Amino acid sequence: MNDLIKVFKNVEFSYLDIIDFLLLWFIVFQFLKLFKGTRTLYIILGVLILLIIIFLSDILKLSAMSFLINSFKTVGLIALIILFQMEIRRLLASIGQSRILRLLTKSPKIPLEEIIDACYRISEKGYGALIVLQNRMNLEAFTEGGIEIDAKISSHLIESIFYPDNPLHDGAIIVKEDRISYAGVRLPRSSKLTDPLLGTRHEAAVGITELCDAISIVISEERQTVRMAFKGELSSPLEKDELRERIISILYGKQ
Repeated sequence: MNDLIKVFKNVEFSYLDIIDFLLLWFIVFQFLKLFKGTRTLYIILGVLILLIIIFLSDILKLSAMSFLINSFKTVGLIALIILFQMEIRRLLASIGQSRILRLLTKSPKIPLEEIIDACYRISEKGYGALIVLQNRMNLEAFTEGGIEIDAKISSHLIESIFYPDNPLHDGAIIVKEDRISYAGVRLPRSSKLTDPLLGTRHEAAVGITELCDAISIVISEERQTVRMAFKGELSSPLEKDELRERIISILYGKQ
């Protein structure tokens, strides 16, 4: 205990140390905020407690503990990266969505009317669909299982992709500006949804928006409803004008 008191008595702080501490606090705070109310938060808190123990064992010169920590340091770091790979993606995505960075990038020019018309025709026919609109962040990393199409957007093309006999209808399409870049894409699914009546399409619609700044539109074949997901939140069923206004607000407003 005396060693610990001596260490803190000899510590001198400069302005750079304060800035360093504030930056570290900000990163940790943002990381914790992303996972508030989830089981991941408890894992992160456990890791933070372990880091405090490592810090104290180094100060108090606990040789056995230090030996154990040094033995597993590299393996532990790799394990943490693997364990938190999705969470790290979310953190980087939230940084990418900051207002300062949004000012440095252009909003995509998407032919909304073609997409919205297709959505409500698909809904009326009782088909299911999942459409992801690329925003400022590139979605190439989320095209697993998809087929590159690179076709000009038209409402009839979107409708034909989600026709039940089309082999691509179960996956998502990714829209990049005025092109359908991929179809049949398998997206990461969210574990946040608690409504048992919402299926895998809705989970995927929310899941992709937890990891990037994309907008997803999901159409339920059972309920024939159209919903939108953004920043990990799923809307209630939307009418045509509501959907249009929300997308325009996100792409060209102050989101």
